[in-house]
Amino acid sequence: MIPGDPAIRRRWLIGIALFAASWFLLLWPLANALYGPPGAAATSALQANRLIYEELVKLVLLAGVAGLSAWLGIKTLTTRSFPPAGLRVPFKMSINQGRTALLPGIGLLLAALATLGFRLASLRVTLELAALLRRIG
Repeated sequence: MIPGDPAIRRRWLIGIALFAASWFLLLWPLANALYGPPGAAATSALQANRLIYEELVKLVLLAGVAGLSAWLGIKTLTTRSFPPAGLRVPFKMSINQGRTALLPGIGLLLAALATLGFRLASLRVTLELAALLRRIG
């Protein structure tokens, strides 16, 4: 068993709070200031720009989360230990080694790839919608 580290727990909570704050501050208030409220933009081109901006912010923030998930998955698969040796954890955890560590490692990698895949697919759809809005307006 690995004992939980209160300092890591605090860092995780602060990190989650910063992620949520950056998500909400970058997405809506800044988008409203740049392009106007959703659906009430002066032109459809501005509405298209707002859609693209929001998708790019989501892509950047989720790419960071997916990167951390992929890093932990790769580290788990290379060391065949979950959590990897030397990693401090926020709560008391048991150590899985060998074949039992493969499932969390593969799961973390697949979650990272699926997150990026869905976000890129969403970006593609948004870019097509933005092009349609620009053509109309």
